[in-house]
Amino acid sequence: MKHEIKKIAEVEVVFAPMPEVNSVTIEIFVKAWSNYEIRENNGISHFLEHMFFKGGKKFPTPHSVAQAVDQFGGSFNAYTGDEYAGYFVKCAPDYIHQAIEVLGDMLVHAQFPQDEMEREKGVVIQELKMYEDIPQRLVNNKRKQFFYGDNCYGRSIIGTEENIKKFTREDLFAHKENLYTKDNLVIVVAGKIIDQKALEDQIANEFWPLPEKKKILVTPYSIHTPAKKHDFFNKKTEQNHLIISARGFSLSQPERYAASLLGVILGGNMSSRLFQQIREKKWLCYYISASHSADSFDGLFFIKAGIEKARFEFGLQAIKEEIKKIADGDISQEEFDKAVSYMKGKTQMGIESSDECSDFIGSQYLIENKIETLDQILESYQKVTLSDLKNICHLLNEENLFIYHIE
Repeated sequence: MKHEIKKIAEVEVVFAPMPEVNSVTIEIFVKAWSNYEIRENNGISHFLEHMFFKGGKKFPTPHSVAQAVDQFGGSFNAYTGDEYAGYFVKCAPDYIHQAIEVLGDMLVHAQFPQDEMEREKGVVIQELKMYEDIPQRLVNNKRKQFFYGDNCYGRSIIGTEENIKKFTREDLFAHKENLYTKDNLVIVVAGKIIDQKALEDQIANEFWPLPEKKKILVTPYSIHTPAKKHDFFNKKTEQNHLIISARGFSLSQPERYAASLLGVILGGNMSSRLFQQIREKKWLCYYISASHSADSFDGLFFIKAGIEKARFEFGLQAIKEEIKKIADGDISQEEFDKAVSYMKGKTQMGIESSDECSDFIGSQYLIENKIETLDQILESYQKVTLSDLKNICHLLNEENLFIYHIE
């Protein structure tokens, strides 16, 4: 996987040529999410993401923005995640200049029309209510606040209905000016690149008006220990939806590779311990999984499941028993080797397309200011030993587990 990093109009731009594919993706990654917010404006980063689609100068209406991409068959979307917001267009190589033009106009020259803003508030409130009706999303949001506390790391990215209703145009322009700056974003162009020099010239022309420096800083992270080991929220769902959390390793810690393998063995695929024992043999659930997630500020193990209400206590105990076996180091060499092979194969398949490659590169460079190549990541998994894995198993001891469920 080749890539080239260039500074264009004081913006970091990464080019990742993939001559074998028939698409190209331009994606803009911005450090803009809830860790730059306070309680009173929680949700503004997500709302701002929605409002960028309401028009700029060249494409002044939502319809003209959408039509500009639809007319060449592009895939066009945005998201606000746990550490950044992203905006992308994926298209055939011949249309990359139109894609850059649309993204540049909507992000640099956003107008945030008052009437569109009021309409979009209703849309985002419906999005919030939709997530409250999806048990897996709801339990994760509730678990987040339970685990991290009432602070920007524990609050929902989408915010509250009260906050959404009171956002103003002035709030949006201020947040954009504060965070959508040359030192706080990365642009990635990945896929079949026909004329890189022409793309560089266009990117310079589109993005030079961005502000130079961000004006607000990320809120420092401090570890929060929940007051309870187990809590719940009553939603009257058909199942009890469960998340068990335990602290793991952040992006800066090399042990995160061993932690990912541990997650695979416990519940990362269909042959994993939890899937086989809890679903296949005991018929306690439809979905169950385990994984390790690494962020810049923290790392966590997650065990997730939806369990029949009448058998919830029995199911929770059965899950704990499987976790205890892992925590005690009951892992064979064969099981470990299969987990390594699984992660190596999954990682390689995860960057086959231009949009997957863009996300792989851009998220790393924005958050870590470095890019690990595919070969380096595969080597990192290959270097992990069974002994390394057993050295971190204690993190899953019962005293380190925090349980949240909705019922």
